[in-house]
Amino acid sequence: MVAEKRTIEKAIKVFESGGVEKIDNNSFQVKSINSERSHDVVENKCNCLGFKLYKHGDKKADRTCYHLEAVKLFKDSQGIS
Repeated sequence: MVAEKRTIEKAIKVFESGGVEKIDNNSFQVKSINSERSHDVVENKCNCLGFKLYKHGDKKADRTCYHLEAVKLFKDSQGIS
């Protein structure tokens, strides 16, 4: 599944501003764009409201948010799989 264009744009903004912090191999803290708040991304799941409410078809496995997409960019840049 490919994320929406707006989601990717937000993810790039967060990633490029250094808003992704690696906690351990499967845990990251990601800053929000519009506030000082941060969200936890653990094992490809985010604790933000956007992730919880994300609707794209009926598959929960396809859920995403810009925090999760920013983590993917971070992992790619660090060579983390």
